[in-house]
Order: sequence, then C-alpha cells, then structure tokens
Amino acid sequence: MKPSKKFVAGFAAIIIVGAIGLYETRTAKYFGSGVTINHVKVGGLTVAEAKQKVNRAQGGTYFFENGRVIRKAGGQAKLLSTADVQKLFDQQRHYFPRPHHEHFQKYNQGADEAKKALRSLRGRAVNFSLNGHDYTFKANDVLDGTTYLNGQYQVDQTAIARRLTTINHQQMTLLKNYTVTTPSGQVNVRGNTYGWQLNVSKATAAVINALTGNQKTVAGKNYLKGVGFNPNGTGYGVEANDGLGKNYIAVSLGQQHMWVYKDNKVVASVDIVSGTNNGHDNTPTGVFYIGYKQSPSVLRGKNSNGSDYASKVSRWMPFTEEGCGIHDASWRTRWGAHEWQTNGSHGCLNVRPSQIDSVWDNVVKDEPIAIFN
Repeated sequence: MKPSKKFVAGFAAIIIVGAIGLYETRTAKYFGSGVTINHVKVGGLTVAEAKQKVNRAQGGTYFFENGRVIRKAGGQAKLLSTADVQKLFDQQRHYFPRPHHEHFQKYNQGADEAKKALRSLRGRAVNFSLNGHDYTFKANDVLDGTTYLNGQYQVDQTAIARRLTTINHQQMTLLKNYTVTTPSGQVNVRGNTYGWQLNVSKATAAVINALTGNQKTVAGKNYLKGVGFNPNGTGYGVEANDGLGKNYIAVSLGQQHMWVYKDNKVVASVDIVSGTNNGHDNTPTGVFYIGYKQSPSVLRGKNSNGSDYASKVSRWMPFTEEGCGIHDASWRTRWGAHEWQTNGSHGCLNVRPSQIDSVWDNVVKDEPIAIFN
C-alpha cells in the first residue's frame, strides 16, 4: 500500500525541519566550513578553538635566515580576544542556502605581507665594486635576522658592515706607505691625509637598500671619505707612481728643496725654508694634499713668544688644516740650506717670491705633496 501524499509531505517536512534545526544548531556553535581569519582556516571550530588556532599561527615574528623564512616566538603581534572572534563569528552566520565562505582580516600585523616580503629576498645578490675589484653580497649569506614590519625591512647590519670593513682595510689608501720618485732616487713616505677610505656606514646602508630593493650593483666610489680638506678623500682610482699619480710635489727637508712633477716630469725645482727645527714649528712629514689655492692671502698665527702675526702673501697653497702650506715669503732675507735649523718658518714651506709662480702655475687642488726628511 502506497503512503498517502499527506504522509509523504509530513515526513518530508519533519526531515526539513530537523535538518534546519541541526543546521541552525551547528551554525550556532561552529564556524562555517569555508571561513578563514587572517588566512587561517577556522571552519568547524568553535569561537574558543578558532581564537587559539589563529593566535598560535600569527603570534611571534617572521625572520629571514639562511635563505628561509622562519617564525619565532615573541614579537609584537596583537592577538585576538574572545570578543574579537565572537564578533567575526556573528558576522559569518548565515542560514542556508548561502555557503559559509567568509574571509576576515583582524589584527594580522602584516604577517602574510611579511612572509611574502621576506621570501622575495631569497637568491638576491648585489655586486659591490671598489677600486677595480668586485665583491658579491648574497642575501642568503648576509641578511640573517631580517624582519619586515609596517612595509619596511628591518635589517641587522652586522654581517654586511663586518665584510665591508674588511674590504676597506684591503683597499683603502689612507696612511699607506708610498714610494716617491725624486731626482735623487726613490724614498718611502708614510701617508698622512692624502688618500681615501670607504665610508663603511654609508656603504652598508647602500648594500642593504640594494638587496631589499632588488638592485644589482653598488658603486663603492660613491661612498668614500677622507681626512682634511676633502671629506670625500683623494686619489681614488689612481694607480701611477704607487697611487700618487703623474702629478705630485716632492719635498726634501734634508735638502731643503721642492720638486713639482707634471706628467712624471719635473716642471719646477725650487729651494725652500721649512719649519724651524725646534720641536714646535717643524714641518710635518708624510703624504698630504693641496687643500685649496688662494691669491692673495693673509696668514695669521702666533709667534713663539705668544705674539700674533699677520703676514701678507701673494700665493697660498695649504696642505694641512692646522695652517701649514706653501707660500712666498717676501720678508725672508736669508735662504741658506741650514736656515730651517734655527730660523725657519712656523711649519710652512717658504719659497722665494721670484720662484713661487713656477709652483703656483703647476699645482692644483687635491694634488699630493710628499714631505720627507
């Protein structure tokens, strides 16, 4: 006997009502199957379970280490409260037939953005060139400990700075020993202010910016520093004559003589009187450079007795910031080779007024001057 239509309809209604009741009961307690919070799947979980899972997943900080992105406990991630999750749960509750496919972002602290940004560092490399040499900085080797927060990479500079410091010691020319050619032969002169060194802090920042910005090269010549008048250093890229170049000045204190070289040829050869050999006014030795040229000029300072002096000169070419330089000395009447022992200058190199232009006309700013005994 076939069931009546009323029976079938009633039975179907019971099933439907039961299904609705079951569905409502479940959706009143559990997240829908397709729901995510901060890209963490929470389908089928209660509010308490979802809170625990999401907070566990987004807690801590992501780091770049050995070419991998890892998460460590701690950090500043803001975690979800029960109220936060309950609010998201209430938003995702829909009665069928609407499926549960909701995606919420709440207090994510950029975790997914950080992972993506850090993963993009894998395999990156930068070529750092300095003084004719190339050095490769690989992200996988030097960016350990890097994090990403609020759209910015946070980089531990230690590894990059350490390597650039080593490179600087290998290539810098400040304080090196120079072999200086003179008409009397070659002499070794210790560098002083002439030369250059790498500005490690600025070069480190440049390498970091290149790696995080996916640039391929960094020119080290743009990150140099020097001592004295020129903050960018002098003589970078110069190879001739042991780094002095083909144009330089050689000064023998023992012979009280100066030679000016241009294109490796002596173009001026003049006698000088240097600083008095009294332990206070001695002309310093070493390789310096011409800071600037000034004509005319007034030289000011103090005499040995403490009195002030102001001497007018027609040509002034300082090579130390302390006031030593090359100039004419119209007041000097004695030019003997031994004058510097007891009647020298305050440290400058005095040149006869009749000869000063032969020096002036052949010397330029930043040109090296090697002074030796």
